[in-house]
Amino acid sequence: MISEADVVEWVYRQVAANGTEDQDMGQMEKAICGATRSLQRQVLERLTQEAAAREELGCPNCGQTLTVVDRRRFRVVNSSFGPIRFMRSYGLCPHCQDYFFPADVALGLQERAPMSPRLQEICAVMTLRAPAGQAEEDVRRLTSIDIAASTLHREARRQGERALKLRQKEEQLTEKPDGVALLATKAPKLPAYSTLIIEIDAWNIRERDHWGHTEAMRNAGEDLERWHWVYTATVFRLDQRGTTEAGRPIIADRGYVATRQGLESFKRQLYAEALQRGLLQAETVLVLGDGAAWIWNLATEKFKNAEQRLDLYHAREHLCDLAGELYGKGTPEAQAWVQPYLRWLDQRKDGALDVIQSLDDLQHTINSFDEKQKAALNREVAYLTTHKNRMDYKAAKKLGQPCGSGAIESTCSQYQRRFKLTGQFWSLAGDEAFLALSTLHRNRRWHLLFPHDTGKP
Repeated sequence: MISEADVVEWVYRQVAANGTEDQDMGQMEKAICGATRSLQRQVLERLTQEAAAREELGCPNCGQTLTVVDRRRFRVVNSSFGPIRFMRSYGLCPHCQDYFFPADVALGLQERAPMSPRLQEICAVMTLRAPAGQAEEDVRRLTSIDIAASTLHREARRQGERALKLRQKEEQLTEKPDGVALLATKAPKLPAYSTLIIEIDAWNIRERDHWGHTEAMRNAGEDLERWHWVYTATVFRLDQRGTTEAGRPIIADRGYVATRQGLESFKRQLYAEALQRGLLQAETVLVLGDGAAWIWNLATEKFKNAEQRLDLYHAREHLCDLAGELYGKGTPEAQAWVQPYLRWLDQRKDGALDVIQSLDDLQHTINSFDEKQKAALNREVAYLTTHKNRMDYKAAKKLGQPCGSGAIESTCSQYQRRFKLTGQFWSLAGDEAFLALSTLHRNRRWHLLFPHDTGKP
């Protein structure tokens, strides 16, 4: 029987025979991988064939025994060690009236996919990090595997479409009480008196369809809108907020939602994620956002008992903009005028009401403003009045709750680093598949696509 020492000695001689005197450790590592790749491929091929032979001829959908069509149907799949060739059985399900390769399902191989699950995962991860053209060289350097950019993109898109199907199933569950209950069971047990934070915003993604027809369509008077909203949210518990040793704020664990499929789909996705983060257990639910009406309409519809809070930065921004309108942008007079109002928001129990009352009095007592300034004053009074019940920042700070929506601003930036690269155009089908894939990865549910990857070696 060959011992481990014998194998080590054989590999050592294979590598050393080619000379390692002038090699650094990185070169040695690559040489060892190259020397053993053929062995690894042969081992994987044997194990794959054994697994395929063990698989019973049952329907993956309903479990009924398949009517055998062929017991020696061959398939070739590219793996991280090279091409793997194996044979398996093929049959017809009399109930489903469809043909299946049960061994393919057991091995994690999708229909017509030319790659092993491990290579599919490499394509998905690398293309999430950078465009396929850049990822091609990175994959070759890191794994010594040559995968063309077009193949990288195609396989990543395939995994994105699988992620979309998983997301659609979750959306469908939110439409029924038993589905809601099922999603809620996936949430961890929350500590007593937990507060669940939901922050919402949107950003633009650039799409381009009708390649080669742009000029003709514009000449025909068609409106070719290139920028579209990506609705985005993040969900986390208050006790998951913290700081690093250097004082940088962090969130230990949180959920992500991002979609280009419109508000209705976004509502369902966000509700599903909130349920899986403990929505039904939380004593307090808090929704944060800027002044966009769609955010508060969504919060009222999907999270009826939740507290709502206007992002403090946006409230301050509105007051500073008003100061600029009245006294000149950036002037000492504008700064002096706005500072008391900013302090009231931060420090007074009813600071928002005090600000509104003061501005309202200003409307009736000062006639030196021109029509434009009066319009700005009226506009901001109306804005603050609309959000007056969302601006109790003093109470929020006392409870340790966030006053600003920094977490969602960071979330949007994280997505944009990949989806708004210079010169980047997307299609709706393409960006939605990659958004679903990216979100699955961020939510640490990667194993739903790749059960072989538990995050451990």
